[in-house]
Amino acid sequence: MIERRLIMIPCDEGFYEILNSSLPLDFDGSQCVVQRAGSGLLETVPFEAAIEYALGGEYDEIDDEDLEDGLD
Repeated sequence: MIERRLIMIPCDEGFYEILNSSLPLDFDGSQCVVQRAGSGLLETVPFEAAIEYALGGEYDEIDDEDLEDGLD
């Protein structure tokens, strides 16, 4: 029997694949989409905030989390 739930949590199988398979509802094409460190959630941000995200180190934290998860 397949378990059906309305809410998925990060430890659920396929959580990140499903989460990252669609754009946030408020995305209108004029923003950038970033994945937040710690939660993995996608968020729309202005272009300037995306540059800060990439150059400020948060993007690197995502890579580090993925590496740590792969070692489990």
